Amino acid sequence: MKKSSQKEVSKTLVTGSSGYVASILIPNINKHMEVFGIDVSENIHTDLKCDIAEDSLKSSLYHFKEQKLTIINLAASRFDFGASAKDYYKLNVLSHEKFLQSLSGFRIRKFIHVSSVAAFDGKNIPYSDSLNCDDAYRATKYLQEVKIQKWCSDNNIELTILYPSAIFSDDPRSDTNIGKLQSISRYIPFVPKIDVVKSLTYLPTFSKFIADLAAGEISAGKYLTIEKPSLTVSKIIQIISGQSIRLVHIPFLQLILRTIANFLYVISLFGKFDFIITPNRVVKLFSDTSYTQINYEDIDTETYTSRNCRQLTEILADFKKEKINA
Repeated sequence: MKKSSQKEVSKTLVTGSSGYVASILIPNINKHMEVFGIDVSENIHTDLKCDIAEDSLKSSLYHFKEQKLTIINLAASRFDFGASAKDYYKLNVLSHEKFLQSLSGFRIRKFIHVSSVAAFDGKNIPYSDSLNCDDAYRATKYLQEVKIQKWCSDNNIELTILYPSAIFSDDPRSDTNIGKLQSISRYIPFVPKIDVVKSLTYLPTFSKFIADLAAGEISAGKYLTIEKPSLTVSKIIQIISGQSIRLVHIPFLQLILRTIANFLYVISLFGKFDFIITPNRVVKLFSDTSYTQINYEDIDTETYTSRNCRQLTEILADFKKEKINA
C-alpha cells in the first residue's frame, strides 16, 4: 500500500512585518500557513531584521530556495511629514528594485502587493526631486507598482495588487492620520462643517481579505479595497467621537487652516516638530478621496465590499458604542 505524500507547507514572506497592517494580518494568516516576517525594525512578527534593499537579503533567505513562496509586500515609507521626494523615491522605488532582484531564482507562486489609492493620482504626476511630499508619495507609489508588475510579468508570477485608502482600526494609533483624529475627536466640542467626501479602509476587514488571497480563496487581480459608503469629514468625526457633536459652519475655514498650517510649518523647520496641522495635511483634508467612480477597466471595485457584511457607517457606529461602554 502506497504512503500518501505529505502536503507541502505553504510559506509566506511578509515584508513590513512590524507595521500597522502586519500587526493584525500576520496573526490572522499564521493560523493557516507559516509566516516569515521581514522588516528593518524588531517586532514579535519579525523573523529577519533586514532592509529589503540590503545585498545580504538573498543569502538570508537561501533556506527557502526550494520552497514555494507567497510574497505579501507591505513594505513602504512610513511617514508623511518632513520627507523629501528623494526619500520617497529611495524607499518606494529603489528599495523595491533591489528587493525584486533578491527574489530572483526563488520559487514564488504568488505576489500580493499592497499599493494605495494614491497610486491612481500618481500615474499623472511625473516624478522629480522637487515634488512636495504628498505628490512625491503618490508618484512613487505608482512607479513602485509599475516595477512590481513588470517583474512579475517577466517571471510569470501571479500578481495581486490592492488599493486601500486611509487605514484605520479600533485601536487609535498616533502614527496614522486617522489614529490622530480618533484620539483628539473625543475632546472636540463641535465639528466644523466639511462636506468633502473621504474613503476609509478598515484594517480587520482588509487583513482578512489579504489572508483569503494568500489562501487562494480569491483569484488574483487588482482590487479597490475601501469601505462603502464614503462619508464626509464632518460625518466621520461625528461618529468616531463617541458623543453628540454639533456641526458648525465656519466661513473661510480652508483659508484659515492653510494660514495656520503655513505658520506652523515655518516654525517646524527649526526643529522638525510635527504640529499635526501641516500644509500637506490641510490639502488632504479638503481633497475628495471617495474614489467611487473609478474608470480603470482592470480594477475590481466590487469584490471587496461584496464580501463584507458591514458598511462603513456600521463599523464606525460599533466603534462608537465600544468607546461609550469603555
